[in-house]
Amino acid sequence: MTDAVLDANKTASSLGDGDSVPRKRNAERTRKAILAAALKEFAQAGFAGARIERIVKAAKCNIRMLYHYFGDKKGLYMAVLESAYMDLRAREAELKIDFDKPLEGFLELQRFTFDYFEKNPRFEGLLRNENLQHGKFASQSRVVTETAFPLRHTMERLIESGQKQGLFGPGLDPVQIYVTIAAMSRFHLANGYSLSATLDTDMTAPEWRRARLDHALALLEAYLTRGAR
Repeated sequence: MTDAVLDANKTASSLGDGDSVPRKRNAERTRKAILAAALKEFAQAGFAGARIERIVKAAKCNIRMLYHYFGDKKGLYMAVLESAYMDLRAREAELKIDFDKPLEGFLELQRFTFDYFEKNPRFEGLLRNENLQHGKFASQSRVVTETAFPLRHTMERLIESGQKQGLFGPGLDPVQIYVTIAAMSRFHLANGYSLSATLDTDMTAPEWRRARLDHALALLEAYLTRGAR
C-alpha cells in the first residue's frame, strides 16, 4: 500500500442503508487507520522499537480494537508488511507491458520501481528494518513470495521476446535483473545522507534524482543488450 493509500484521514464518502453497512465501513476505516499508523511506526522504529501505544494514539482507536483486528503486535506487523508488498505488486501489474517491445518493457519497469520507492519512503523504511532482522517476517509470509510470481513471469517473457528478436544477449537471469532494478531504485535513498556528505553532492535534489534515473536506464539497457546478435 502506498503512503497515500495509507493516509488515515481518508474515509468513505458515503454510507449505505441499514445498520450493517455503516458498521462494516466504520470497521474498515478503523482497520485502515491502524495499518496507516502502524506502517509509519514500524518504518521509523522497526518491529522491536515500535510501540502499540503510539500506534493506537495515531490511529485514534483503542488497544482492544487493534488486537481484535490483528491479534497481537506480530500479527499487525505481518499485516502491514504483506499489505505493502501487495500494493507494490498490484501497481506493477497495472503497467502496460508490450511483450513485442521487450527493451521498453524493462525500462518501464525500472522507471516505475524508481518512482515507487521515491514516493513511498515508509515502504523503504519498512524494508530496511526487515532486512536488519534478516528477513525474519518476510520469510514466513507466503504472500510476500507468491505476489512476486507474476512479476517474475513478466520478466521471463520479456527476456524470451528480446532474445528471439536478437535485441538481448544470452544468459539473462530475471532474478539478477530485478535485484539490479531494485538496487538502482533504492540504494541512493537508503544511503542518501551518508553518500551526500561523503561525495559532497545533494542526492535529494530533483535534478540529481533525474540524472540518477537516466543513469539507471542506461546501465540496464547496456546490460540487457550486451552480446546481442
